[in-house]
Amino acid sequence: MIAKSNHARVRQAQRNLTDDEVAFIMRHGRRIRSGGALHIFLGRRDIPDDRAIFQKYHHLEGATLVINDRGYAPVLITVYRNRRALRDIRRKQKYDRKVSAEMFG
Repeated sequence: MIAKSNHARVRQAQRNLTDDEVAFIMRHGRRIRSGGALHIFLGRRDIPDDRAIFQKYHHLEGATLVINDRGYAPVLITVYRNRRALRDIRRKQKYDRKVSAEMFG
């Protein structure tokens, strides 16, 4: 299982997500690197067509995990739900400004 920040633990509890559901999102979600972090978005198309699995996990549609994977071990930063989040994630800058400034500044 992935390490979690205190903020992620609170948000996961507020959004009523179990560790099993977070693991499901990590296995089946789309991975997008944006804004200096890894976003894992679970859309409707990402949920397997198997009826039993779909019924168990369809409520997770739109869930997004934000993970800092730049350090020694990946850390879950936050969890949120927004069915239209994929569009917003893609609009974010594709790199981390701090890292770029240190490299070129």
